[in-house]
Amino acid sequence: MALTEENKSVGKTQEISIQQLNLSYDKAQDRLLFRIGLNDETEIALWLTYRLTRQLWAQLNQETHLPEAKSFTQEVVVEAVAQFQQEVKAAEVLKKMDFATDYKPREKLRTDGQLLAISFKLTEDAKQLEVTCLEDVVVNFNLTPELILAICSMLQLATKEANWEVTTAVRAIMLDESSLSKVLH
Repeated sequence: MALTEENKSVGKTQEISIQQLNLSYDKAQDRLLFRIGLNDETEIALWLTYRLTRQLWAQLNQETHLPEAKSFTQEVVVEAVAQFQQEVKAAEVLKKMDFATDYKPREKLRTDGQLLAISFKLTEDAKQLEVTCLEDVVVNFNLTPELILAICSMLQLATKEANWEVTTAVRAIMLDESSLSKVLH
């Protein structure tokens, strides 16, 4: 993520980037809390509902090609080989990421509190994610392939802990999103 912030006293633009990500399930809220630690020692905290998480997973997972535990039959062998090669690359990148270091909470939130994400928009080239929150706050993330992989990997772990089925929901969303019942948490 790269944010820019105008420093009015100096007249310079400061690049703000992600230092750490944390995604955890809150059983009492039945939501995921996505915390983004920034290099200016602030953080952004977003609540993700099951509905939004399913949609986000469907969109981002198209970019990552993470391996899924599913029966896999392809009509075209070439597509299966290409998919496998992309999965191998994704697994190699994930091995290099640090998921062991504890998240360091920042003392200051960049916003007035934790935000409830209600929708998002991913650009066609998957280079930017725009998250709209209930409080009319919009958070923009510049995405890299590594950041997308990290978010998807964390979504897999957090939704497993929450006992949310996102891979089945992904297939339903991709087939016909309008036929799914919309439940707000």
